[in-house]
Amino acid sequence: MPSNTPIQGFRVPITTDDPDVVDDITQLAKGIEKRVVGTYASAAARNTAVSGLAEEGMFAYLKDTNVLTYYDGAAWVNFNPGSFKIASGSTVPTNADPTYVNGDVFFKI
Repeated sequence: MPSNTPIQGFRVPITTDDPDVVDDITQLAKGIEKRVVGTYASAAARNTAVSGLAEEGMFAYLKDTNVLTYYDGAAWVNFNPGSFKIASGSTVPTNADPTYVNGDVFFKI
């Protein structure tokens, strides 16, 4: 009976398993494939490729729109990382300063 890697749970054979290299590599590839960012020509191409196989947390890059998407368990959603400022100055701004928001980075020099 195969074992699993401790962090991501990839299936790996153990020494007492019957050797089946093709199946072992296939199962490992399928596990990895779900955790990499797939690249597709369009949303339609992505939907065709992963039809019935999408799992929550999967990412896909769409070449026609240059958009990164992720599957939230029910639908593909555009991944829009938050925007933030990186600023510096001689004094650190107060929390009340409307120029900055949570997530901004400020360096005092």
